[in-house]
Amino acid sequence: MSSVCVVIPCLNAAHLVGRQLAALTRQPSARELKVVLVDDGSQDHLTDVVRRYEHHLDILVVRQHRRRGTGAGRNAGARAGTSDVLLFLDADDEVADDYVEAMTKALESSAIVSAGIDYRLLNPARVIRRTPPDQLCPVLDDGFFLPFALGGLVGMTRGLFEEIGGFDESLPALADLDISWRAQLAGHSIGLADTVVSVGLHDGHRSRLRRARFQARDIVPLRAKYAPHGLPAVTWRAHASGWLRLVTGAGRATRPAGRSCLVWDLGWQTGELGSLISHRPLPRPATARPENS
Repeated sequence: MSSVCVVIPCLNAAHLVGRQLAALTRQPSARELKVVLVDDGSQDHLTDVVRRYEHHLDILVVRQHRRRGTGAGRNAGARAGTSDVLLFLDADDEVADDYVEAMTKALESSAIVSAGIDYRLLNPARVIRRTPPDQLCPVLDDGFFLPFALGGLVGMTRGLFEEIGGFDESLPALADLDISWRAQLAGHSIGLADTVVSVGLHDGHRSRLRRARFQARDIVPLRAKYAPHGLPAVTWRAHASGWLRLVTGAGRATRPAGRSCLVWDLGWQTGELGSLISHRPLPRPATARPENS
């Protein structure tokens, strides 16, 4: 079996990451894993949690003394070791008991793969019901541009990670889309492993607003980066149309799922507006798209 490194960025996640670590102890290969927790400037007691699992897992904690985002955390974790296989997880999720074995097997035929996703284990039915369908992201969604793997589901070979330069740290919210797209533009297809990661949803309007705003701040530079490959850039006209749809759709607030959708759209519009106004430096265009894609 190839050597495996599991990278988990953590930001004040001490109350959550224990569940993920416990799931990793249930892997048949648990004793052979290298688990790297990247502390992104947390103010909690992550070390206390690590002590509870260090007799069952080979855990390394990498500390970033200032907050740099999940993309930077994933890069730091990957570069902290030399394992052949890199598996990236989120601290607040939970992998299936066959996760490492299935991901490693899938990476024998694809340089980048995604696990499946399950929303039922960690979320009450009422939370799923009031979450807008477009926020229950399907696996390898290709409705936006090219298929992409969510950051907490993705695994890749170290060779691919080094070939494409890791995660783009200038895109703290959408670096998972970017690395998936760059891998495909470099000629690699994304495989699907026969396993799942159970994902917790961010419930509550305040959390949903913050998350939408955070992701939307990256959409302007992300679209600009891939405009040469056919992804339309964000324009002021398109942004204004978004505000119009938000206003005309205010009637959705009478239903719980409609209110959740309205809050998300409000967060998205404010984040996108901030990004347009700030004129953030845009990433360099991605490499040429292969002729057969």
